Amino acid sequence: MWEPGTEETAAAPGCEPVVDEAQRRRMLWLMTEHFRTLGVTDIKARLPGFVPPPVLAGTLEDHRPDLTCRQSNAQKTPVLLEVVTPQSLEDPGLENRWSLLSSAAKPYSAELHFVVPRWTEKGALEQALCRRLARMELPASGGWTV
Repeated sequence: MWEPGTEETAAAPGCEPVVDEAQRRRMLWLMTEHFRTLGVTDIKARLPGFVPPPVLAGTLEDHRPDLTCRQSNAQKTPVLLEVVTPQSLEDPGLENRWSLLSSAAKPYSAELHFVVPRWTEKGALEQALCRRLARMELPASGGWTV
């Protein structure tokens, strides 16, 4: 039985309200500010000072998108955004996360966007991300390099 004050203080991996990896957090700040300049609304981000996006319930595990918002178009199209770093691109556990984000986007006609650093020690990540998404047969609505 649940009792007040007994809730778990640590969120499950992928559900934390604030991104802990510094590079992901910096990229998320950039995208948040960029989206603000575009006039998007209802920005929720896994950053200090922001309301975090809701946790999406999955069959294997739950996940929280890095950012959600509504575009400034007439339909107010929802966007789910995932930040991808060189370390996370190699993580086999992300396939479940990305599949859940893709599945969650469909019923709401939301767009799933990915953002990668323009350049890393390993080179450009954009093509590697596209190849991985293609292998997973996951469509991405948009991609950003920062």
